[in-house]
Amino acid sequence: MSIAEASTFQRLNDACTNCTPFFIRKGKDEDGETTYQLVDGCGDDYQDPFYDLIDVEDYVRNNEEVSDYLDRH
Repeated sequence: MSIAEASTFQRLNDACTNCTPFFIRKGKDEDGETTYQLVDGCGDDYQDPFYDLIDVEDYVRNNEEVSDYLDRH
């Protein structure tokens, strides 16, 4: 993971954990591709994983509180 990617991942994860009951888990799929999974407060995967951080950001910005947090940080 590049420094920029790590920074983006951390920023998105911070926004999720500070504004929602979700967090983001980085993983690998069965083909070895990097995935980003939204995980709820019970530890359950929420929907299908994302394969790109920009898709994660687009999705989580649908929450106004998360979007405001990201704009401030």
